[in-house]
Amino acid sequence: MIIAHTSTHKRILELNRPITSLKGIGPKRAELLLRKGIKTVLDLIFFTPTRYEDRSRVLPIGKTGEGPAVLVRGKVVSGREERFFRRGKGLFRIIIKDETAHLELVWFNYKKVHLSRFIGQGLEIMAYGRVQRDRGRRQMIHPDIKVVNRDKVIEILGFYPVYPQVMGVSGQVIRSAVKQALERYQEILTDEIPRKISRRIGLPELGEAIKCVHFPPEGSSIDLLNQYETPCHKRLIFDRFFRVMLNIAFRRRFRKKRSGIVFSIPKGLLSRLEEYFSFTLTGDQVRVVKEMLKDLSSGRPMNRLLQGDVGCGKTVVAAMAAYISIINKWQVAVMVPTQVLAQQHKEYFSSLSESMGFRPVLLTGALNKSDRLEAYEKIREGAYNLIIGTQALIQEDLAFDRLGLVVIDEQHRFGVRQRALLDRKGTDPHLLVMTATPIPRTLAMTVYADMDISIIKEYPEGHRPAETFLMDESRKREVYNMVRQRMSAGQQALVICPVIEGSEDTDLKNALEMYSGLRKLFAPRFCVGLIHGRLSPHEKDQTMDNFRKGRIDLLVGTTVVEVGVHAPGATVIVIEHPERFGLAQLHQLRGRVGRGRERGLCLLMLKNGISGESLSRLKVLAECNDGFEIAQKDLEIRGQGELMGIKQAGTGELDFAEMFREPELLMTAKKEAEQILDSDPELSRPENRLLRNMVQADFPGVLDF
Repeated sequence: MIIAHTSTHKRILELNRPITSLKGIGPKRAELLLRKGIKTVLDLIFFTPTRYEDRSRVLPIGKTGEGPAVLVRGKVVSGREERFFRRGKGLFRIIIKDETAHLELVWFNYKKVHLSRFIGQGLEIMAYGRVQRDRGRRQMIHPDIKVVNRDKVIEILGFYPVYPQVMGVSGQVIRSAVKQALERYQEILTDEIPRKISRRIGLPELGEAIKCVHFPPEGSSIDLLNQYETPCHKRLIFDRFFRVMLNIAFRRRFRKKRSGIVFSIPKGLLSRLEEYFSFTLTGDQVRVVKEMLKDLSSGRPMNRLLQGDVGCGKTVVAAMAAYISIINKWQVAVMVPTQVLAQQHKEYFSSLSESMGFRPVLLTGALNKSDRLEAYEKIREGAYNLIIGTQALIQEDLAFDRLGLVVIDEQHRFGVRQRALLDRKGTDPHLLVMTATPIPRTLAMTVYADMDISIIKEYPEGHRPAETFLMDESRKREVYNMVRQRMSAGQQALVICPVIEGSEDTDLKNALEMYSGLRKLFAPRFCVGLIHGRLSPHEKDQTMDNFRKGRIDLLVGTTVVEVGVHAPGATVIVIEHPERFGLAQLHQLRGRVGRGRERGLCLLMLKNGISGESLSRLKVLAECNDGFEIAQKDLEIRGQGELMGIKQAGTGELDFAEMFREPELLMTAKKEAEQILDSDPELSRPENRLLRNMVQADFPGVLDF
């Protein structure tokens, strides 16, 4: 980054202080927060809440009933731990009262030392949680409680931010650290986007937006907060959109000035290629290959996005592009998001005819140092002409002999920045980006404005899409009997939950409890596995590899299984709380089953009381198997506030859920980015200095084309 002024440099240094500089964050908590990508004060400031609780009003205990969570206030009558020696378990119970009624506060998972601070008779406390009836008595299970300090009651009341869960670090610790960070550093936050832009589109300044997102002001709407529809939320979303749109605008403009490698295309190539495969290419595959051949022989670097639904045969098209590069004596790099997918691609290319000339190598973060250095050397020498790997491919110390083609698979798992870095590993190599996430054309033309777009909608002969059924909770036994029957026939199953573990303020089915319950139901006859985002990359890859190879019969997990792992034995997927997912995401999930000979089955488990709006959305999935039509419906419906929150996206990344929810804001960001470059192509004017620094920091080298 170019630092033009001392004041700017000083602000950057201050905001990049380690989070251990904040009270309450020691080395142990800092290590836990690092797992969420939080290393500096600035990282913490941009660690935004996923939802909000309305704690602005205290309700008399006597007026509470079963329903949404409420805030009450009362004096402690009694409090103690109760042990059940036969079961080896216990609970902690505190009884409070106000002028209207008594209320029991109960914890089954607790720290006795912590709760013992609240049992002094006559102590006044506030409790937040859902009230339920137990043998006629009002009860809160696992409430959030605070001692009432009469001078600070006003600080307790209001809208309460709830952050993404960090194992080992309480929400209260995160809230306290965020508050400290804002009090110290809000004034020196640098707003890189010119004020004239945010003012023109009616959005607040960055500092104000950050503060309001963390601590909403009095008078805010709880519905708008939880739908991320406040001006402050929109400002943060706009910033993410704008940064990427500015980079894309740069890449598109400078792409026109570049010359590329000219590949020679042998006559009769298509007929020769079909000899290498045991099937006939579809009409869409042939059309896309012809589009690529034109690119590869044009003298301009190919820069093409290939969109295709799950199972439509994109990998075959990539293999054809790779073959053309190989016969022209150039290397190919294939980058995928996980080690399991990298291994899967290695096996696929290794299974192709030797006469195609592929000499593949697998390059992932799992390689030990000596093997990695040996692979690097052979890649530099040209001994390997097909390099398949994860983000290990963009490490600085990896150099290619003659990189002619870059293929990026499952693009929605990579950001624009990674694409740019890999693109620079050669001298203007050709680029093919593939995604199985169907994006409506209007959005695709915005997000991939620097690329040409090809679409495959036709499936290979014999393909049968998974059948999808909506299942009431009353049919739970029937559903798991079907799962048992499938596994008894040698097939595999998946069960997907929206969260990893449960909490006191939600009744969502969670992966940990589901795994425990299904192990009791199906083990030891069937092997039950568990996968979720808190596992290490190695653990996740090992689990998915075991499932792919048939060593696990039933895999319980979250949406980390969404990306294109090919497990031909998987035929049934059960999705709990499907209303918590977007339609496009559900379509991706059901694409995990039915990839072998047996037709797939997708069962969407509907909870009691599901809204009519959610039911209508899910019926779209049950009635349609066209990913592009489903994506368009998702765009039209725009999630209706049911998305899980503002994603903690990394630099240069776009979250498709946000794009679908805020298409107008995305188009506005594109328009503003292009207007700036139209008036100042090099961002050389003083008022655009911060933008230039931002681009150079986020996307190294983009200004050097």
